[in-house]
Amino acid sequence: MFTDMKRIIFLTICLILHFTLAGQDIVSFSDGLEYDPFYGMLITDSEGSVYTISNGFYQNSEGELKYFVWFRRGTDQGLAEYPLDLYKIRRLTLTGDYEIPPDGYTPCEVELTSGNSFEGFLDTSGYLAGMDEDFGSFVRIYLQYNGVKSIEFLHQGTYSRCPFCGALFYNRNYEICPFDETPLIPQNGSVKD
Repeated sequence: MFTDMKRIIFLTICLILHFTLAGQDIVSFSDGLEYDPFYGMLITDSEGSVYTISNGFYQNSEGELKYFVWFRRGTDQGLAEYPLDLYKIRRLTLTGDYEIPPDGYTPCEVELTSGNSFEGFLDTSGYLAGMDEDFGSFVRIYLQYNGVKSIEFLHQGTYSRCPFCGALFYNRNYEICPFDETPLIPQNGSVKD
């Protein structure tokens, strides 16, 4: 029984070390903080405060990490709901009152990296999350209750794309697609497709 307990403690320590060291590929604390700049975000709240987040992503209400947000647009033909990739967004400006769940969609104006802009409804039932550069800690900002007014995406880093399957990789250590073993093609941070 005692050796089983030692084994459990040893495995727990190994897992903690593994996840701690695995996270250092993107966030490094050696001589200063270093962040992956591709999904940097400037988040402005209703009081005018600005927060800078690096390694950002969207976390839905179920806790899943996403590199897209759900967006709704309507025309005289009907309503469409689709995922809008973060790498295509330059700015999101929330223009209306926040809706409460279960709907959770808020009026929003979108400016894309291509220069196009349009209006619709952003799913604000989740969080924006990432590393807060000012405090060097992980943060989550709840889109509905933190008074978020605008989100500017700072696409200053790079990512890679698999030419075979189209998958995007933001981990700069990947050179080969893990799905089909095709060499990845580095992309710049200003995507226009």
